Amino acid sequence: MKKIIAPVDFSDVAANAAIFAGNLAEFYGAELWLYHSYEMVIPVTEYGYSYVSIVEMQEAAEHELNAFKDKVQGALRRTITINIKAENATLTEGLTALCDEVKPEFVVMGLSGKNALTRLVVGSNTIRAIHQLTYPVLVIPPKAAFTPVRKIGFACDYKKVLETTPVQPLKKLVLDFNAELYVLNIEYNNTMTSDEKLKESQHISELLYDLKPAYQTIISGDITNGINWFADKEKIDWMVMIPKKHNLVEKVFGRSQTKELLHHTHLPVLCMHE
Repeated sequence: MKKIIAPVDFSDVAANAAIFAGNLAEFYGAELWLYHSYEMVIPVTEYGYSYVSIVEMQEAAEHELNAFKDKVQGALRRTITINIKAENATLTEGLTALCDEVKPEFVVMGLSGKNALTRLVVGSNTIRAIHQLTYPVLVIPPKAAFTPVRKIGFACDYKKVLETTPVQPLKKLVLDFNAELYVLNIEYNNTMTSDEKLKESQHISELLYDLKPAYQTIISGDITNGINWFADKEKIDWMVMIPKKHNLVEKVFGRSQTKELLHHTHLPVLCMHE
C-alpha cells in the first residue's frame, strides 16, 4: 500500500497540512503516517535528577499524536489507515529514517506559522527537509484545502534538462491524477542564448512528449509573483519544482523571500529531486 508522511508539531499549520495529507491519502488509497520528533532536554536539579523522564516525554507525545490522529480522521469523508510515530530525534534525522523505512509517495509539510518565530522555525524545518530528503516534499500553504488535481505546473529553467528532469516521477504524478501538464520556463533575465534555449526546449519536449504538455516562458525578477501569475492564469492546482536545480527552490524558499512567499504563494508546491 502507498504511504504518505505528515510531520506534526501540533500547530495549526501542521494540522492543516496533515488534513490535506489525509485527503491525499484517501484519494490514493494510501496509509497516512503522522510523525512527531522531539529532542529531549534534560534539566538537572541539585539532586541530579531530571524533571521529566524520556518515558514520560514519549508517552505524552504519543498521547498528543493520538488526539491529533482523531482530529485528522474526523476531517475526512472516509476512514483511512493512520499510523503514528513519535521519537526522541532531530526532525531531519528521524524523518529521513522513517522515509527510508516506509518509502512514502509524498512527505506533506506546512510552511507558515502564527507568528514570526513560528514562521522561522516551521519554515526552516520545511526548507531543510526539502533539501535533505530524497523523497517528494509537498509544501502546503496556510489554509490550503485539498481539491482534485486537474492541472499541474512544472517550473523548468531549460538548463541541463536531460540530467535534472525527474521524468518518471513527473509522468507518474500526471497520470495518477489524470491531469494536464503545463511547463513553465521562468527566466530572471535574457542571458540564455536562443540556441541554448532551443536545444534545451527540444530536450524537454522529447522527454515529456507523451504527456502533451503546454509550454510558456515568463521573464520575471520575482519568482513568487511569476508563479502566482501563471498559476492564476492557467488555474494550476500544484506546481512542481526541482530543489537542487540551480538553487531554484532556494530562490523561492530562502529567508529573503520567506515573508513574501508566506503571504502570496497560495498553491501547493511539490519538490521533486532530479
